[in-house]
Amino acid sequence: IQQACEAANINTNQLWLSLGGSKTEDRKPKAGNLLLNTKTKEANLIKELEKMGYKLSYDDRSSGPINAILFDWKHGSLWGGSSNNGEDYGIGW
Repeated sequence: IQQACEAANINTNQLWLSLGGSKTEDRKPKAGNLLLNTKTKEANLIKELEKMGYKLSYDDRSSGPINAILFDWKHGSLWGGSSNNGEDYGIGW
């Protein structure tokens, strides 16, 4: 679960009002902008995205914020994870 929460993502700012910010103007779509994790090394992917006209930016933390809890019914346990995006916690007992 923890690895999934911290996995590198490709994020888009193209969706209206789907992002943070306290004011509507902070959340306007930015068509064609993508955020990739700095660990993204797939040259073909980067080349293809650029060829399609995307403006790419990079950050070392592209996941989250996300918290997840896996219910493992077979073993009667809970597994929690949180992204490394901030002060997030996954708790189960």
